[in-house]
Amino acid sequence: MNAQYAYDRGITGKGVTIAIIDSANLEEQPEFAGRISSDSKAMDFRFARCGDCPAETYDFGKGDTSGHGTAVTAIAAAAKDGNGIHGVAYDATILSIRTVRAKEILESGPLEPGGEVNETALPGAITYAVDKGAFVISMSLNGRSGSDYSTEYRTAMDHVRVNDRLFVQSVSNWNGDDSFAGTETEVMVGSDFANKHWFLFGIRVDENLRAVPTNGNPGALADRTLSVVANNIKSIDTAGNVISVDGNSFAAPAIAGAAALLKQYWPKLGGKKISRILLDTARDLGEPGVDKVFGVGLLDIENALKAQAPAASFAAAGQVLARYSSVSLSAPFGGSAGAARLGAAVGSMSVLDRYGRDFAMHSDASIGAVSSGLSTGGLLAPVDARPMNFDRNERPGLVSSAVGPWGSARPTRPAVVSFSPATGHAVTLGTNIAVGQASGLTGSPVRSIAPQMTGSSAAWSGGEWSIGAASGRSRDGRIAQRTVSFAAPIGLGLELSDIRERGQVLGASAGDGFDLGDARTTMATLNATRSIGKLVLIGRGSITSTKVRGESDLLRFDGPLIGTAFALEGAHPLWGGRFTLGLASPLRLERAPAIVSAPVTYDLMSGSLKTRAHALDLAPDAREIDLELGWSAWLLNRAALRLGVAHAFNAGHVANASDTAGFVIFTIR
Repeated sequence: MNAQYAYDRGITGKGVTIAIIDSANLEEQPEFAGRISSDSKAMDFRFARCGDCPAETYDFGKGDTSGHGTAVTAIAAAAKDGNGIHGVAYDATILSIRTVRAKEILESGPLEPGGEVNETALPGAITYAVDKGAFVISMSLNGRSGSDYSTEYRTAMDHVRVNDRLFVQSVSNWNGDDSFAGTETEVMVGSDFANKHWFLFGIRVDENLRAVPTNGNPGALADRTLSVVANNIKSIDTAGNVISVDGNSFAAPAIAGAAALLKQYWPKLGGKKISRILLDTARDLGEPGVDKVFGVGLLDIENALKAQAPAASFAAAGQVLARYSSVSLSAPFGGSAGAARLGAAVGSMSVLDRYGRDFAMHSDASIGAVSSGLSTGGLLAPVDARPMNFDRNERPGLVSSAVGPWGSARPTRPAVVSFSPATGHAVTLGTNIAVGQASGLTGSPVRSIAPQMTGSSAAWSGGEWSIGAASGRSRDGRIAQRTVSFAAPIGLGLELSDIRERGQVLGASAGDGFDLGDARTTMATLNATRSIGKLVLIGRGSITSTKVRGESDLLRFDGPLIGTAFALEGAHPLWGGRFTLGLASPLRLERAPAIVSAPVTYDLMSGSLKTRAHALDLAPDAREIDLELGWSAWLLNRAALRLGVAHAFNAGHVANASDTAGFVIFTIR
């Protein structure tokens, strides 16, 4: 019956009560320890000792004379304790109801319980089970209807229906016997079948899924019948010993156990819906379709626990979640850490199948992430090539902006012109130059937004004052940057940059069908330079404000995004060259309030989606710190050697992540 699928998911029947109406009012024993309901009882046996004697009632109390009730109960709910066997719902609560007649009516004295059913007590037992909270009632016996009890039987089954519980009964063990027509079952269900949706029959098959020749049949209730392997199976006796049993009696409690498993997982489902699920998910046996030999087919718990809906609807639900997987967050948002935070909000939802059951569905693809990375490629980007006349004392730098005319040598030559309009003044114009770049491995503070932009620049310097402007675009045209700069003789400088992105936000992007909008970032950078003897110190601090327009309703930003970046660099002569040490942190968002339209529930049948606005801050928790060491020197006046290594702590603003890179550049002119 494939119950292991349920057990693997912690579904064991815990918290659900199964009523067993049979020969036992179970006493405590290891297989049922702690799970026998205190409401378990023996139904009163009413009798008269002689024709003229007054009616009496007798309570047979605890026990199980025949052992039938114990064996039936074990199939439904025996413990999974590593000893012997276990029941289908091995953690379920057991409401044990004893309904037996006296072995013999004596003229006086106590009576002994027998093995025959006390039919007069059955309607009361059914009603009692419902009133004491049993969700499913299993009764492994059959009998012919009698006019004396017809009203009571129908009333009891109506009580099951009104309370949306489930009644499971075994078919007869007599070959060819119709277990419906002319029986108490017909009385309960009704010849009009008014109560059939709260009723199931159980019929046995052997271990090879073949019909057993001695079986009765379900008659007109074949469409409410499930097959269960119940021929030569294991159960226990009243002493707890493992025994072999067979008969349709043991099909009904297995179905009751299966119903308890579904009820535990979906407590809001009632008997009508759970019985429908069990019938619809059964595995067809014999000739295709419903028949009186196998009913609708073999009980299949695994299939019953899986979502039931057209295959196309699962694909449609997957596409709902896939919309978010096209998002790729950049380093300012924390890269993979930010992606995990966003994924937790939008990467799963509940789906409802044809029965209204909810299932958790998770996206097959995760939110993408792009780290800032140590920019080894930035060392080769096109930059301004300076004139070849230079002071021998100038040396290439590694962390700060290039020092000396050879410090920025690149394989791609830009066009640069420089002239002096007056003594002590210089104007430099350039095109096809790198914009917003810095040499070294740590590179620009906004390297994760635009790794490489080229454009034009103009600069004026005179009397230790300088003013500059630059404008450039990325190769794909999605990013443009304009920068103006100012430097004073006291070693302080200010840069203002305007960065515009199309279809992305600070380097974060998305695929088709998910528009992040266009972003405009204003960045203010304060630069400071100080010389202490031969040691040159350079500091840089940046703050950014990013506004987003035209974003999708799936993800929008609630206000401007605020970010910061900084760097501290030092250079000192060493070994005939220059040694540099840098400490830097690329752009990190300090405030990134976002509102996502998070999927909550998707109806697999109607295709309707319920969402909720989920607020979260996409600012990362960690901060990347880059440490860079470098050395550079001139060789024979015609060549320059540059080498360096950098290590990123919390790389990409992801806690405990790291990145290491190094470079060696040898330039000859």
